[in-house]
Amino acid sequence: MKYLITGSNGFVGRYFIEYLKNNEKEAVIYGADISENSLNPDITYIQIDLNDRFAVYRMLEKIKPDYIIHLAAMSSVAQSWQDPAKCFLHNTSVFLNIADGVRELDIKCRILSVGSSEEYGIYDEPMKENFVLHPKSPYSVARLSQEYLSKLYVDYFNLDIVMTRSFNHIGPRQNLKFVIPSFVHQLVKISKGKQKDIKVGNIDVVRDFLDVRDVVNAYYKILKNGKTREVYNVCSGKGVRLRDIIEMISAKLNITPKIIVDNNRLRANEIMSVIGDNSKLKTEIGWEPKYDLQTTLKEMILEII
Repeated sequence: MKYLITGSNGFVGRYFIEYLKNNEKEAVIYGADISENSLNPDITYIQIDLNDRFAVYRMLEKIKPDYIIHLAAMSSVAQSWQDPAKCFLHNTSVFLNIADGVRELDIKCRILSVGSSEEYGIYDEPMKENFVLHPKSPYSVARLSQEYLSKLYVDYFNLDIVMTRSFNHIGPRQNLKFVIPSFVHQLVKISKGKQKDIKVGNIDVVRDFLDVRDVVNAYYKILKNGKTREVYNVCSGKGVRLRDIIEMISAKLNITPKIIVDNNRLRANEIMSVIGDNSKLKTEIGWEPKYDLQTTLKEMILEII
């Protein structure tokens, strides 16, 4: 089977490649990214700007993949407020190029369209796939638009697309621009006497964190066993305050850090609680998480130390 992974140099992309190598030895893996070089030398790599519609068509025509795992995206909510047009260009428009290329070339493949928990908006309970969606940022509107496009291409062009609404995921090798690796990095520096305090945004928000290795396991199972046009939450089903995560990391490092709120790290229209319900993923797909939060945080600490 031929797999095309967009955003193959990204956090999830690299883990998905490793998962395929460990679990499907005969898989032929193609990676597509805008970077000049692949971070994984063991795949067939294509440097490409996915905003270039005709370059996307040429890539698809050459590969004729059996599966497309679409991970390439601009994933920052904060950045989407600074440049909404760029957010739509790198999320909705890029996905449209891929879906329309598959349609135009009549390629028989299955597409995994990765969406976001941000599509839900504000709820005081674990979010289920049948909830009404109330996106609250340019990023979440772009992701919802991608989901609507997916359903349209299934309904009117008979494409085979399965979708996710993915919640926060974490793990070793994650970029420091994300909140948990930023916490880990700062607290390790404090433990070594290289920094005096930890700078944070709003740490009273509650989020649902899932280890990236559980995420790619879910993506693979959805790709193989998910129902066409269905959406699946990919989440732990548990909420935790960012303040509590700082305490967990600090306890492992045996420190009591001074916490400083940095106004530059505060988000406009911050959603205070985001927790998912993963019962559909468990029941229909047979997925179960293998990593708990404490284990993931420990591995992230050890990676830096």
